[in-house]
Amino acid sequence: MTKKSVFFSIALGLLLLSSCHKESKVTVSWAFFDFPYDYDLTCVKMQSLDNWHIVGGEAWATGIYANIIHQDSVSIDSIAPKRLNAIHLDNANSLTAVGYTGYILSKPASSPASWYSNKLFSSFDVLRDITYLDDSTGLAVTGVAYQNGYIFKLGANQSIMQIDSFNHSLRAIDYISKSNAIIVGYGIILKMQSDGTWKRLHNFGDFYVDVDFPSPLVGYIIGNAGAILKTTDGGKNWTYLQKKNTYSKRTAFRALKFTDDQTGFITGEHGLLWKTTNGGKNWTIGETLPDIEFHDIDVLDDVGVLVGKNGTIVTFNPNF
Repeated sequence: MTKKSVFFSIALGLLLLSSCHKESKVTVSWAFFDFPYDYDLTCVKMQSLDNWHIVGGEAWATGIYANIIHQDSVSIDSIAPKRLNAIHLDNANSLTAVGYTGYILSKPASSPASWYSNKLFSSFDVLRDITYLDDSTGLAVTGVAYQNGYIFKLGANQSIMQIDSFNHSLRAIDYISKSNAIIVGYGIILKMQSDGTWKRLHNFGDFYVDVDFPSPLVGYIIGNAGAILKTTDGGKNWTYLQKKNTYSKRTAFRALKFTDDQTGFITGEHGLLWKTTNGGKNWTIGETLPDIEFHDIDVLDDVGVLVGKNGTIVTFNPNF
C-alpha cells in the first residue's frame, strides 16, 4: 500500500468515526405553562394527558405537590416543611413522595383527599428517590454532599425491611422486578442480586443522576457531566454510548425518559433537550427552548412536560 493510500484510509476512518457521533439540531415546538408560584419543581409524572403530578419546593423551607388537570386547573398543596425531590405514581394511581424531610408521604388512590407520612430515618433527612413494584415491594435512596448513601428496602405500609449503606451519594432507582433493580449515584452503579444484596458494577467517572428501563432487558443511565450508558441484559453489563462531556462542557444532564427501547429523551441545564430514536446511537438536539435548568421530564403520546427552576413548566411536542 502506498503512503497516499495509507493516508486516504486513515482519513476515511476518522471521517466515519466522527460521523457516528455527529448530532443533528432541530427546532422544538414548545410553550410555557402558567404556574402561579416560583418554587423549584423537581419531578413530574403524567397519569394521563390531562392529569399531571408535580413536586418541588424550597430546599429547607417548603415542600409542595401540584396536580394539574386538563392543563387548566392547578391544585397546590404544601404537604411538607422542606423540598420534595421525587414522586412515584403506581399502577393503581396511588402517589408516594420523598424529599428533604426524611419522610415518605403517600396518597392512596382510594383516599385522594389525604396525605399520610412515615419517618424513614431519624438521623438523616435527604431522600432522593423512591419507587414501588407493588404495595409491598419498594425502594428509597438517600444522599447528600457526594456521600451518605442509604438504600431502604420497603415492605407493606412503608415498613423498613432492610437498610444498606454506602459511602457514595445515591440519586435514582429503577425497580425492574422483585429480583432486579438498578441504583445510581456519585461514581457508583449498584445492581440488586437475587438474594437481595447489592453488587457494585465497574463503571466510574461521572455523577450518575438518572436510570430508566423501558423494558426488563434494556436500560439507560445518564451522568451529570454527560455520560450515557446502555444495557441490553437487564443491567449485568453496561456500555458507554457517550463518555462525559463528549458534546458540551457547558451543559449538564438531569433526567431521562424512554418511551420504548429505542426512543428516549434527556433534559438538563440551559434548556437542554435531546432525543434518540435508535437506542442511543444518534441524538437529535432540540433547539430554541428557554435557557432554564430543567430537573425532570415525562412524555406521553404526543405531549412532553419539562419542569425546572423557579416554577418553570414547559410543554413540548416530542415528535421532533
